[in-house]
Amino acid sequence: MRRRTSGFTIIEVVIALLIGGILTSIAMTQFGNARGRFAVRGARNTFVSLQARARAHAIEKGTWFLLVVDPAGDSAWVSNYGTGQIIETIHFGEELHVDLRSTATSIRICMGARGLANPACMVNRTKLQFWHNADSASVDIMPLGQLIY
Repeated sequence: MRRRTSGFTIIEVVIALLIGGILTSIAMTQFGNARGRFAVRGARNTFVSLQARARAHAIEKGTWFLLVVDPAGDSAWVSNYGTGQIIETIHFGEELHVDLRSTATSIRICMGARGLANPACMVNRTKLQFWHNADSASVDIMPLGQLIY
């Protein structure tokens, strides 16, 4: 009688590799979908932080600071309203790979020394959206500088 040697047959190894490949492709697809969601949320959080820094600069320096959002250029920047000196710029398209869309062509928030925006600078509530492929996140900007998200 012939004795069997221990080990796996080629068919068993091929089936195991096939199942492993299928599970890996499913995991990679889910990871790709999550990456877009994280990108838009991260971009929104970056914008919220930029608005907070504009407010902090205005309070600290006791003067007006301007936060400008250019949806067409996918960028936003903070500048000193009096001198025009740009303090910080974020290029959402280049740095975060996110597209900006808005109900306005340009958004200007004038932050004052008391921590509130000048409503004459931005009269209406404006929605700013952050897009990456099919994923999006948004923030509503109120005339006094409050952000709702």
